[in-house]
Amino acid sequence: MIPTAVAAAFAAGLVSQLVDGVLGMGFGTVAAALLAGLGLAPVVAAAAAASASLVTGTVGAAAHVRFGNVHWPTAVRLGAAGAAGGFTGAWALSALAGLDAATPVASAALLAVGAVLAWRGSRGVVPLGRPRTGFAVPTGLVGGFAGAVGGAWGPVAVPVLMAVSRLEPRRVVGSAAAGQALAAAGALVGFWLFAPQSLRVAMPLAEGLAVGGAVAAPFAAWLAGRLPAAKLTAAAGVLAAAVHLRALLAGVALPWGLAAGLFLALAAVGALALAGPRPRAPRASPARPEPAEAEA
Repeated sequence: MIPTAVAAAFAAGLVSQLVDGVLGMGFGTVAAALLAGLGLAPVVAAAAAASASLVTGTVGAAAHVRFGNVHWPTAVRLGAAGAAGGFTGAWALSALAGLDAATPVASAALLAVGAVLAWRGSRGVVPLGRPRTGFAVPTGLVGGFAGAVGGAWGPVAVPVLMAVSRLEPRRVVGSAAAGQALAAAGALVGFWLFAPQSLRVAMPLAEGLAVGGAVAAPFAAWLAGRLPAAKLTAAAGVLAAAVHLRALLAGVALPWGLAAGLFLALAAVGALALAGPRPRAPRASPARPEPAEAEA
């Protein structure tokens, strides 16, 4: 493997993990796209991305635990289901030709979830309360499968949990990072059993991605705990919408200018969402009449 490609993988891992560690998504998507762009077979690219995600997910999860960003009941359910989904995804990708985890219906639904999160964050609305863990298992199953096939663990797990779990956004991101390590481990077991040769072909690139991601993970976890909850929610929603808009448009032959215009419009909406509502000037309370003094 040429040193330039390994250096590019290191840089991609570093930058994408900075985003992933803060917003809970980005590393797997970038890794899979980079490896596929180099001409690797889908199963090889997926196996290498899963290998890198195991390392970065483990380091990132440890950092999130250190900063108190993990809700363990959610993380355990999410990760256990993610491991099962990852194993199934690795088997399916090894056995079925032309498999694609993204479907128009799923992409459209998750794009809508991302839009709702962006709206909530822009309005400063972050529903908190007693955590709900009921959605963790189905979300982990779908996210693990999507992560094994196309590196899409975060774009599935994070927006769904932010929408329904009532956890603080930083704890959603941390719990998803902890679950990602288990999901990637399940996928690796599947690739090792059903396509062992895929784990050897692109190992230098996987190592470059993993080292770059491991370097960035602690700082990203620290930063996730310091961003305002509303801003973190809005940013995660915008990123999820962008990822799923890209997946939705992948099978549509749109002119380049129109596709670029859609993403520019999304970027503008994202900027407005991150800016948030304008602070309102406090209203002057009506003057109350002075109480009459009692006559002596």
